[in-house]
Amino acid sequence: MSFALINKMTSQEFKVASLFSHSSYDKYQNNFGFTIGYNQFVNSRNRLGLTFSQSFNNIDYNYTFSSDADGNDYYRDVKPKNERITFSIGYGFGILKKQKSNLHIGPKIGINYLNIREYVDERPANKNENYQYKTNYWVTNKIGIGLLLEYERNIFSENISLFFSTETEIIFFSRYGLIGSSDPVLTGWINLNLGLKYKINKNVKIKDIN
Repeated sequence: MSFALINKMTSQEFKVASLFSHSSYDKYQNNFGFTIGYNQFVNSRNRLGLTFSQSFNNIDYNYTFSSDADGNDYYRDVKPKNERITFSIGYGFGILKKQKSNLHIGPKIGINYLNIREYVDERPANKNENYQYKTNYWVTNKIGIGLLLEYERNIFSENISLFFSTETEIIFFSRYGLIGSSDPVLTGWINLNLGLKYKINKNVKIKDIN
């Protein structure tokens, strides 16, 4: 008769955070929202994570442009109610592990859905005319890749931690050389999260008796 016992520790994390992001795209310059996520540790340091985030940009902006149709310069005021939804997956390498704090870095890839809802007030330069119109459309299935850096510190107990993360990201927005489109090919983003995590540790035991 032989007997084998394997005792393995596995960990899972659930997180919720406030989100602020800044984009190079004028329609999403400053965004506020939230993030929820799940992490599965593959060993004592590294982890695989899934996240969902939603953010909104309601900050007015304006700009001038020259029309290809008539050659005139125009001034445009925009009141946005734009929305961004992201589903992403990432892998974090634990580069610092202490008794009460951890630091992870790793790649992240996601798919983005952007709702552009704007009230536009437009007028030609040096003319007493005014035009108003609204836009409301979705830009879907846009791939984004980024690099995530996250620091966390335990509070109250080893299962609850406060974390801060920063993520630089590029979203592939429109196809290069697309005729008639004013959308950028690439947009750059900086995403900041501040929130809480709850960790669940599990002991897995396997017995073998022959």
